[in-house]
Parts: sequence; C-alpha cells; structure tokens
Amino acid sequence: MQAGVIVLANGDSVSGQLVRLDGEQLVWKTANFGEQSIKRTNIKSITTDQKLKINGSTQACRLVAMESDYLSYTCGDDAQIIRVPFLTLKVIQPFEDYKKDALIHHGKINLWGAYSRGNEVRDEWNLQAEADLRLGEFRHVLGGEYARSSWFYSVPQTRWNARYSLDWFLQERWFWYNNTVIGADPRRGLDEYVLLGSGAGYQFWENKKTALSLKTGVAYLNEKYLPPNKNTQDFVHGDEFYAIRLGMDFRYTFPMGVSFFHNNELIHSLENTADWRLKTASGISSMILNKVFAEFKFDYLVDNEPQPGREGEDTRLSLGVSYKW
Repeated sequence: MQAGVIVLANGDSVSGQLVRLDGEQLVWKTANFGEQSIKRTNIKSITTDQKLKINGSTQACRLVAMESDYLSYTCGDDAQIIRVPFLTLKVIQPFEDYKKDALIHHGKINLWGAYSRGNEVRDEWNLQAEADLRLGEFRHVLGGEYARSSWFYSVPQTRWNARYSLDWFLQERWFWYNNTVIGADPRRGLDEYVLLGSGAGYQFWENKKTALSLKTGVAYLNEKYLPPNKNTQDFVHGDEFYAIRLGMDFRYTFPMGVSFFHNNELIHSLENTADWRLKTASGISSMILNKVFAEFKFDYLVDNEPQPGREGEDTRLSLGVSYKW
C-alpha cells in the first residue's frame, strides 16, 4: 500500500513511502522501482500518513503540510503545529525504524597532489576522509587528514589529524556537540596536539540556496612543540589552556549547481587574553559527475602567539576531487 506522495520541483509526482532522511537525500520507496534517493532541494512538497520520528521529539509525529520549503507537523497528543524549514531537519524516519535503532551512514573522500621536476622539485599529496553515522537523534562523525610534502629532495614532512564528534539534535534547530581532535603539524612546530570541545549549535536557516549555523562552547587545547634548529632562551615546550570556542558554517548555491562555502573557528584562551587562534576555510564546489565533485579551497590560519621562530599566519590554496556517498 502506498503511504504518500512527493511532488518534485518540475511538477512530477512520485507515490510511495518514506524510508529515511540521509543527509541531502530523502530515500523514498516506490512499488515499481524500489528505493530511490531524491535530493531534498528537488522536493516541492511531501505528504504521508506514516508515523515519523523527527529530531527534537521522542513521540511519533505526523506531517500536516509542506509549503514554501517549510514542513508543518504535530507530535504525540500535542495539537500544536510545528513549522520548520525542511532542509533544517536532520532526522526524519519511520517511527518504527527509530524504535529498532536503524543506522544511516554516508561520507566523502578527497584527494589532491602535486609532482614537479626541473627548476622546481616538489612532491606533495593530501588525503582527507569523513564518515557520518546517524542513529536516531545522534550523529557520529569520524574524519582525518594525512598530508606529506617535500621540496628539492628535503626530508618529507608529514601532517596528520584524526577527529571524532558526537552531535545530539535536541530540537528542530538546536544541537549539542562534543568533539575530539588529535594530530601533528611539523610546519607549525607542533610535535603533537589534542583538542577537546563541547557546546551548543543553532541552525539559523537552511534552504535550497543558503544555510547558516553557529556554534559556541568551551574547549581544552594541549600542544607540544618541536625544538627549534637553534636553541633559544625563550623556547617553551608546549602550551595548555582552556578556551571559549566560536564557530560559523555558511553556504550559498549559485546557478548550475556551483556552491560557495565558508566556515571559521575562533579559540580564545580563558587564561591569557592575548592567546587566540583563528582558522577559516572558504571555497567553491561543483559536481563533475554523480557523486564526484571538484573543489577549490582557501585555508587561512592565524596563531596570535606562535612559538619563537614560527610564522603566526598560514595560508593554503588547494584544488582537489571529492567522492561523496
């Protein structure tokens, strides 16, 4: 039995039933073609008589209507209608599957590199990966980066990090995040570092063209430095402090599927007002083939109190290819 209908932006209607929300895709099951993944930005309206699990509620919810990118629904015995931007919601699945702890997963891999010989001798490559696992209102994100570079046959320098975060979608727009990052970056004189953070996030808006979210919380940072080539009296072996953490994530989609993105993070020490770090990433992403994207990115990092002999600013331009699933 068909339980609902999706109307697409081009006016086509697809009968079936909702299977799950999987990132930017809504998985919809039809009688003739089985499970189909439909991009959320292509959905004009959706109706279904299924009982659903929607983030922010532990009770079964029912859809009322969808108008102008806003989804209206009620939950439990409460007759109050909740109206939220459709793209803002992170968890939508049949309530029965939620009770069974159904797992949803997706991720991406990005690779880029450079090789040159002649007047310039350069070997450099960078691999980044991320996996997103969702179980009910909880999202687990595991990721990492491994980069290796050498110029004119110098000793290769290896930069790496591994990270894990746990997000809990408390309400329609609010979420609680916890994350851990460990790594090393010899270029910045970091033999190893550990970052722990926790706080709250808020999704201001999210629609087909643009999205904006902010995060704030506390963090703990512990860095151990590599000794300089020349001994200096003011060399310190590391830095350890608690800090306030602020972050922003913004995107905007232009015609032809080209997207601009920008995110930044500020960590400001609670113990030393002059000790702070700012990290930003801005770029453009465009789909080449199904699930394959080209990405141009500009990374900028400022350390207001770098260790002696190191620059306080780092910039990097990169062009790579990503595969998303």
